[in-house]
Amino acid sequence: MENEFFSKIDYEILDEKVAYKGKRITVEELHYKNPRTGDILYREHVLAGKAAIIMPLTEDNKLIMIKEPRTPIGINVLAFPAGMVENGETPEDAALRELEEETGYKAGKIKKIREEYTAIGYSNERIAIFLATDLVKTQRNLDETEDIEVVTIPLEEAKKLLAEGYIRTSSETIALMHYFLYEENKQNKANTTTNIMAG
Repeated sequence: MENEFFSKIDYEILDEKVAYKGKRITVEELHYKNPRTGDILYREHVLAGKAAIIMPLTEDNKLIMIKEPRTPIGINVLAFPAGMVENGETPEDAALRELEEETGYKAGKIKKIREEYTAIGYSNERIAIFLATDLVKTQRNLDETEDIEVVTIPLEEAKKLLAEGYIRTSSETIALMHYFLYEENKQNKANTTTNIMAG
């Protein structure tokens, strides 16, 4: 998807090398040439690939979230189930897998609401954000090292936590702001229409 505000760059790659390769990321060093100025640009890229995050919403307007420690910032954060898209998976597959593994819920319905690049200054990581509804309780299946607590948060409380800065991770912020700006209005209109027809 491209338009005049989101399109491929025309820089020439002069050289590139892998500076570090780990289990989760690869770091590349590159030199580019700007064709308009002739400037040579040095860049370091963190290649992190694709990921998916899923926002589970119950019928009584409560969010199924997780509380987990994030070692890079040394903070326990409130988050939605998320993970990398594995080989052979679609983002939808990954989102549904992470939902059940981390919370013990399956989704009857799933809707992609947005995509984001989390750190475009240095990384290619792209995250697909999904909304999950029609939830059915199953069983968690955590990875051996995952330290996750499942918490249920009413939507109005989540809105307050977002406004007060207690939810500040990018994907959760985008997911909630999108929901409150767009999806909530659609849901309210649908409920209003249903009530009018019933009346």
